[in-house]
Amino acid sequence: MEKETQKDTTCYHCGDYCREELVVFDHKNFCCNGCKSVYEILNQNALTDYYSIEDTPGFKNKAVNANQYKFLDLDDIADTLIDFKEDNKRIVRLFLPEIHCASCVWLLENLQKLHPGVQYSEVNFLKKEAMIAFDISLISFSELAVLLHRIGYPPKFDSQQKTKSSNKKLLLKIGITFFCFGNVMLFSFPEYLNPDESFMDTYRSFFTYLIFGFSLPVILYSSQSYLVSAFKALRSKTVNLDVPISIGIATLYVKSVYDIFTANGPGYMDSFVGFVLFLLAGKWFQEKTYQALSFDRDYKSYFPLAVTQLIGGEELIKQVDKIEVDDVLVIKNEEIIPADATLLSDTASIDYSFVTGESNPIRKKKGDVLYAGGKQTGAAIQVQVTKSLDQSYLTQLWNQNAFKKEEKEGALDLNNTLSRYFILIVLVIAAGSALVWAFIDPGRIVEVLVAVLIVACPCALALSIPFTFGNSLRVAGNNGLYLKNSSVIEDLGKVTDVVFDKTGTLTRQDQSSISYHGEGLSPESMAQLYAVTKNSTHPISRLIAGYCSSAELTNPEVRNYSEHTGKGITAQVQDACWQIGSKDFVGVNETDQQLRTRTYIKCNDRVLGYFQLQNTYRSGMEDLIGTLSKPCKLHVLSGDNENEKERLEQVFGKESPLLFNQKPIDKLNYINSVKTDNKVVMMVGDGLNDAGALKQSDVGIVLAEDVYNFSPACDGILDARNLNQLPELIQLGKYSLFVLRVSYFISLLYNGIGLSFALTDRLSPLIAAVLMPLSSISVVLITTLLVKLYAQKHLSGKN
Repeated sequence: MEKETQKDTTCYHCGDYCREELVVFDHKNFCCNGCKSVYEILNQNALTDYYSIEDTPGFKNKAVNANQYKFLDLDDIADTLIDFKEDNKRIVRLFLPEIHCASCVWLLENLQKLHPGVQYSEVNFLKKEAMIAFDISLISFSELAVLLHRIGYPPKFDSQQKTKSSNKKLLLKIGITFFCFGNVMLFSFPEYLNPDESFMDTYRSFFTYLIFGFSLPVILYSSQSYLVSAFKALRSKTVNLDVPISIGIATLYVKSVYDIFTANGPGYMDSFVGFVLFLLAGKWFQEKTYQALSFDRDYKSYFPLAVTQLIGGEELIKQVDKIEVDDVLVIKNEEIIPADATLLSDTASIDYSFVTGESNPIRKKKGDVLYAGGKQTGAAIQVQVTKSLDQSYLTQLWNQNAFKKEEKEGALDLNNTLSRYFILIVLVIAAGSALVWAFIDPGRIVEVLVAVLIVACPCALALSIPFTFGNSLRVAGNNGLYLKNSSVIEDLGKVTDVVFDKTGTLTRQDQSSISYHGEGLSPESMAQLYAVTKNSTHPISRLIAGYCSSAELTNPEVRNYSEHTGKGITAQVQDACWQIGSKDFVGVNETDQQLRTRTYIKCNDRVLGYFQLQNTYRSGMEDLIGTLSKPCKLHVLSGDNENEKERLEQVFGKESPLLFNQKPIDKLNYINSVKTDNKVVMMVGDGLNDAGALKQSDVGIVLAEDVYNFSPACDGILDARNLNQLPELIQLGKYSLFVLRVSYFISLLYNGIGLSFALTDRLSPLIAAVLMPLSSISVVLITTLLVKLYAQKHLSGKN
């Protein structure tokens, strides 16, 4: 390593000029030891691909004092920041404001290669957050913060300042630019009014130098983010939206400075400052709109799910968004704990696969902390809520890589490709126009070139997808369909086949009836049956529990509870060993000629009898199926026998496949078979026996009634009360694709018309600067308005 001074060399890590000193290491130039140290860390851990994704992606790294993060090792402070803690494992969400490009995401998601104590890291680019899992025995919380600081991503812990700081900086830029714009326009008035020559000869130089002075904060501060972004893109031999913008800014400014210092007037300084002002104003509007959509999804929308609350010994159903601290909840088998809580029951077996990806249940004892996202496996438990529900956290867990489906090329990929090539086309057109005007009127080259670059910038094109799908996501949430992310909207619009599960989806569990046939059940047996079945969320189990609830004389302890998906339940109550389920599970050989839905019970190896189910279908099912069958092919999969085949054929028609006696694996295989014909399949189920099929489908929807059914493999949760709106919600996806095409057309039409005026020198740079953010704002407003109009016309929820 050597040190020398060289002012014209840029840093390999951050791209800044090495003005004060030049540090050479590994034949590469760095502006300081901080940047060199980051490179050393990455190089030693084979992570230098960080520099190949984008050129000079880093920030100048300030020295870190290890003691500045020591407060994170205090339990009282750490517990307020950590989302999950079990043995040595910790999961934390950190705000990293320096995240700005694809290289940042790549490096942070390879954090485990820098330290063995880091288990995994997932980045939310838009929120500039990283969810990091680490082993506290190998790396402390403070050491993790130091590691992040050393590689250029110092964490910020004041969550309330996350968006405020960036908003404040943008507003400061707008304020400074507006002040400068007003003064530039003021001192340009003599040029507009054309007073007598003696006045101009006396004061022109004075006014133009004042204009130059007011332009400096704009070029050095307000427009810096655009220029730096374009510079880095060009150095990495790519183009982005900031390239044509920056060329326009630089061209206007250089020509104006030349005119000022050659006494030819203020040049285009009014257009330059106005251009930057309108750029920043448009950016502020976009960010505010996007933040509103994001807030709407994280806090105003809600999971259309419910959980059981215990009040005065009585179990009541409560919507999850109404959960409050100190509420006592009953978490049944396979239910997810919605918020951090303390265990009140003696023991629990918690599966944290939703949080950590590891499915081995963890034994918990009374008084232990249970974290949101954990799933109870076994008998029902009671917990007391210690933290309010954080829906943004649950949504982030839901979007983890572990639950992502196979990536397919979609509208977002097309949008990125279209924007990239469009920028190249604009640059070629701008260069061609400059060449043509060199022969027509060289004095007009700057105005034409800048007007072309500004008016043809595809900013509106880039905004089409996030605002179209973002608004659709909000509307769906307001109508009881909470979707995993915006990409599901696109898949929703392409659905060709809808596959329904029967029990709990087409049928209403709260209105179905059940009757018992067999040996007489003593009050004690009824109480034990109630104690066993109330632990399950399966519709038939809940019906049996309701049948036996009147005989609840005691509250017997349930031991060795186990629920076998698609088969039945085993449990021990006092000296009785119970088996409840299908005839094959219980071991019954008799054949029911009438093909009724029966659930058998066995106690201590003796079959006592069976419960017979009489299904009640949801009201309006005929209208739902009639409407949905027009755009989509319908299918029904049921784990029951063919008892109700004739009834279903009357509703679905004989052309719809109806399959019975389907095990979970059969449902999954059937979904795969339908998809082989290039069909886009939606699966609608209750999330109990069809998790595999939900994951395998293109759009998996869990129907939620008054229980907390939730499968992380699904793409959306639909409130059962809104099932009749399913055709309209599918149509919302199709309509969103139409709105997307409309916004593309408007963007391209604006660019085409604007180019025709700019190329013929009928559009000044200042007017182009006004039109460019207006086009972006118009796309935002049009997409929002069109989606809102559809919702008001076709959907009943608050929109």
